[in-house]
Amino acid sequence: MNGNVQRLPIRSVPTERIAVLLNANAKAVTESLRRDLENFVPPEDLYYSRSFDDARRIARAVLDRGYRTVLTGGGDGTFVGYLNLMYAEAEARTGFSSAGSAALRTAPERVAIPRIGVLKLGTGNSLASFSGASSRRVGVVEDILRARSGEVSTARPLHLLSHEGKRAPFAGMGIDAAVLNDYQRVKEKLAGSKLQFAGVGGLGYFWAVVGKTIPTVLTERSVPNVEVVNLGSAAQRLGPDGKPLGRLIQHGEVIYRGPCRLAAAGTVPCYGYGLQIFPYALRSPGRFQLRLTAMGVPRILANLHKIWKGQTPRSGILDFSCDKVKITFDRPMPLQVGGDAEGYRKQLVLDMADEPIDLLDFRARG
Repeated sequence: MNGNVQRLPIRSVPTERIAVLLNANAKAVTESLRRDLENFVPPEDLYYSRSFDDARRIARAVLDRGYRTVLTGGGDGTFVGYLNLMYAEAEARTGFSSAGSAALRTAPERVAIPRIGVLKLGTGNSLASFSGASSRRVGVVEDILRARSGEVSTARPLHLLSHEGKRAPFAGMGIDAAVLNDYQRVKEKLAGSKLQFAGVGGLGYFWAVVGKTIPTVLTERSVPNVEVVNLGSAAQRLGPDGKPLGRLIQHGEVIYRGPCRLAAAGTVPCYGYGLQIFPYALRSPGRFQLRLTAMGVPRILANLHKIWKGQTPRSGILDFSCDKVKITFDRPMPLQVGGDAEGYRKQLVLDMADEPIDLLDFRARG
């Protein structure tokens, strides 16, 4: 164990047991980090998964042992994976409710979904950044100690999207999903070679974007077309400043029909690496921000610094506040849900999940 970790203030007497669920395949989940954690986390509360079956067994164990709080490490995909497995297991039992809810207090036999904290151990780390998790390895251990000691105990409601029953903080069709697909191909191509290091993390994304995504978009013969229909309560277009613009779009009406290279939605402001793609997502709890654009690569690159910071160009991007939509393209488009590539689709329906989860806030004290 390195000297920095040894100098951490020891606050290892927990107010409650907390499960630490890590993706053993994540680049940041190293042997060195494992050794550090074993000095502070009881072995029965430390879980590693290398496969879907591992993660499913761990989700069952978490519910069986009654943890009220879990910490996930390995990126947004790890959070989404464990969360949905816990819900699937809870739904297979007698029922479920959010931990600490009134329903849980009046029906203690129900299975509770724990509060979740997200450690910054992935590539993009959108939720970890959103909730104030530390970025350094020493900081990750510190976050775990703070959570176990009760110093970090505040959780805030996090509303989520739902796609075919899968809960996630964001999803999209188009360029964003194409980058994920291309990244996966680069990583698989370089796996096991001397250049394997270049195919993972930020460097892997760079090669995917430069070597595959941009050339593919530039050589498209035509821009894809989309139709977006409102299937929920009245939707509202948002102006570049995030304020309502124009009349309400009623249930069943077409929100947009026309050229589109990106149709994405989110309940949190950011994608990975701090990209503030949904700057107005938090303004209406229980709804998501839908973002549509037909911008080509040159214009996207010209405006990237503004978009990254959450600034919306005066033209070229359409934003809406919605709670359920159907998106239909004229051709198969790459799809991502919660940062995981989901293949190609021509159509998807995005809805709001039936209840928010409790997300641990590392910025809050006590």
